[in-house]
Amino acid sequence: MNASLPLSGVRVIELGTVIAGPFAGALLADLGAEVIKIEPPGKGDMQRGAGHIKNGLGLWWGVASRDKKCITLDLKHPEGKTILRQLARKADVLIENYRPGTLERLGFGWEALHGLNPRLVMLSISGYGASGPSASRPGFGKIAEGYSGLVTLTGNAHERPLFIGFSLADTTTGLFGALGVLLALFHRDAQGGAGSLVDMALYEGLFRMLDCQLAVQANTGQAVARQGTNDGYGWGLRSATRPMFQGVKSCTGEWFLLRISDPARALRLVADSGASGNLRDLLEAYAATREPEVLRGAMIGAGIDIVPVLDGATMAASEYMKARGDVLPASHPKAGDFAVPGYIYPKASQGDARRNFHDAGLGEHTDEVLKNDLGYALAEIGRLRAQGVV
Repeated sequence: MNASLPLSGVRVIELGTVIAGPFAGALLADLGAEVIKIEPPGKGDMQRGAGHIKNGLGLWWGVASRDKKCITLDLKHPEGKTILRQLARKADVLIENYRPGTLERLGFGWEALHGLNPRLVMLSISGYGASGPSASRPGFGKIAEGYSGLVTLTGNAHERPLFIGFSLADTTTGLFGALGVLLALFHRDAQGGAGSLVDMALYEGLFRMLDCQLAVQANTGQAVARQGTNDGYGWGLRSATRPMFQGVKSCTGEWFLLRISDPARALRLVADSGASGNLRDLLEAYAATREPEVLRGAMIGAGIDIVPVLDGATMAASEYMKARGDVLPASHPKAGDFAVPGYIYPKASQGDARRNFHDAGLGEHTDEVLKNDLGYALAEIGRLRAQGVV
């Protein structure tokens, strides 16, 4: 634990699995909270085996589990339930993203936990939220993206809608969930309130981010439609001076994104390229005959903003991102040297006790938590392990 971080001293019990709940827990751990992650004995979180595995090492898991204490616990076993109750009494936050009703059947619904620890903040993430006619339905991130309105906006108008290429609904919900936890802790500690329930549906964070859809509908009477990728302001800014966006490829194959605020000036730059057509065609032809650095210099000279379209490899090698702390070096005996995401806030500093990467083993911290936090003797922990409780 790093006492200089804002959530130092806050204890979190994480019952989440795969992405949304664990991502919220990871953000809280990044901020210094003590996160105790509970996994079923012998199985563990599915995220352990998700993504690419290098020499038996789950690289995604090593970031998701960094700075968490991972213990195993059978929540269906009476003694497992006793241990969870003991942990909950001492916790500030509990995170779960099971299907609605699961924790209630185990005896750990909100009412039971609130009665056990009135100061506890509970973050509950599910597909459609804990209330409403669809509350009992299972939820999935990609389905939530469709429900949020995002998929309607992605792609070209006459083609099928497109999904985003990563788990945007899950991670967005985890981010909003972490924000909800922070607000609930502020209400409890700064405003004299009690613990509270933060109920998040998987689609709600994205829906909030896309709030201008409703404004367009209200003003025009028409829903926002897909308009492809060429107009970044296609469903909002009506100003005649709005910028133009364009993707172009250099002669060596690198992609760049342009922001053009003065089309006339851009046209003067590319008019001598020998190609014919509109400005977009001319820009593509101009870029296709130039090396990346030459292209970058010419665009900047013409007042055109230009950035490379980065991917995992180029971000890992980016000196700018290294300087910012956006990517950090990591090393592992199985996978060698590689880059991992940095801490968004606060930045890592000299002597920071946080770990950039740690592939926590299943039940790695079980003995530590039961012995040091709950006072169990090692012989008793051994008995619980032999019986499959932990």
